[in-house]
Amino acid sequence: MIIGLMLLAAATSAPVQVGSFNPTAFPKAVMRDRRLPQTELVARADIIIRSGVCKFPGQDKNQYSVTVPYAVQLAPTGEALKVIVHEVGCPDLELLTGQVANELAKAGDFKPTNASGAQWYISEVYYAHGGQDVARTIDDDGKLICEAPKHVTGSNLALQRDCRTASQWKTFRLDRDRMKRDLLSNGTQSAREGGVSNTGSRP
Repeated sequence: MIIGLMLLAAATSAPVQVGSFNPTAFPKAVMRDRRLPQTELVARADIIIRSGVCKFPGQDKNQYSVTVPYAVQLAPTGEALKVIVHEVGCPDLELLTGQVANELAKAGDFKPTNASGAQWYISEVYYAHGGQDVARTIDDDGKLICEAPKHVTGSNLALQRDCRTASQWKTFRLDRDRMKRDLLSNGTQSAREGGVSNTGSRP
């Protein structure tokens, strides 16, 4: 999807503007139930953040969480007439968000109401990298968060990026901590049953 997004022709896309606006002044966009290709989006965001052209307080290339709101003007047919991306101080991410909004509109992901004329709707694109460490810092358990790509088991070349919701990362962390406690508890129990002492005293 993102490859196609990057090849959008200007003649077939709604014009994108960047500026400040109040997201609460627009109704929330109604969208079809389909998730964005978060892995690809975060891969592009990684390049932008690593380049140093955009800086967000308290965040860096290893851990970041950036939400970019946008408003899309829809014709009654569902066609996007105009897109306004909320300014976040990172032109490259703002441009990417505008392209995503256009691609979603072209794919028919927005559901227009029965209004007789064009209407504005609000939505957002969320970029997050940092896995469970970032998941602990956000309140929305439905946000998708990715971690750095890792080598696929058995391959020195293939890389795979794990993306989960904040809720799934929190569960993953709890399960991992529980497993560590169980292993430690089992090890201590086995040592006791085998007559091994941890006191360091000699017989």
